Amino acid sequence: MKRISILLVALLALVVSACASEQASPSVQPTPAVTEEPTPEPSSEAPEASASADASIGAFPSFDLNGDPELAARFPDTVGGQPLQVQSMRGDTFMSVGGSDPAFEEFLDSVDAELSDVSVAFGGAASGDSILSVGAFRILGASEDDLEREFIAASEDAGDITGLEQANIGGKDVWTAVDPSGETGASVYLYTKDDTLYFLTGSEAEVAEILEALP
Repeated sequence: MKRISILLVALLALVVSACASEQASPSVQPTPAVTEEPTPEPSSEAPEASASADASIGAFPSFDLNGDPELAARFPDTVGGQPLQVQSMRGDTFMSVGGSDPAFEEFLDSVDAELSDVSVAFGGAASGDSILSVGAFRILGASEDDLEREFIAASEDAGDITGLEQANIGGKDVWTAVDPSGETGASVYLYTKDDTLYFLTGSEAEVAEILEALP
């Protein structure tokens, strides 16, 4: 069966988060120099045009970035002394952005779950030259073994992860692999506990600090 890239589904949530942040903190535009212009003649169309512009500005959709606060709170507040900001979404929220995908529905069927059982958490921290990002993919009621097996199979089939190896980092048994694109040189770490699979990128020291704090 065709498998969806579960990692890309979770990364979609990161894109949504970035869009929401841009909406909340629009860039400041420089104030134009004041020049003397002829006074425009009153027009009955002006109010309507202004209302239309206001409607366009407010047309950007809003997203609930606190869909599973308990899941987000599992991550530590800081890593390497830097704040770690983590947000979360319910499954129906990020799927409404990416659209329905039959392959993803098949994935849920394979772990005997519904979209309402799904939530994700995602975030990152400033970390010098390295790329530090964290995520968690939770399916209520899914077995640990099934979730790990199906998640890894989906990611490998999509080419997101290759050459996985087992390791013990931060006191946790994890799977690790190098970014297959070769663009970042970062390593990917996967850790499954109960009904949640965590995925992290960053230096081994940073990842170990996070893993030590996770259940």
